[in-house]
Amino acid sequence: MAESFTTTLEWNGSAEIGQRLASLVPGDVKSELVLSEEMATLIVYITADSLEQLRESVDFLLALFSDQD
Repeated sequence: MAESFTTTLEWNGSAEIGQRLASLVPGDVKSELVLSEEMATLIVYITADSLEQLRESVDFLLALFSDQD
């Protein structure tokens, strides 16, 4: 059985920004957006075959999100 590396990113804030961030998550990455009144929680589940790949994926997502929040 091959090793697998996983991490979870969780963001909390306004529903408007949460929806924008959720739309940026690539289709092959599992995520969920939970809306509660005007607030949102975005949870992104990242899985990779190596620690380096995991770091690169996290860095990529954080760079995408950095202009939106």
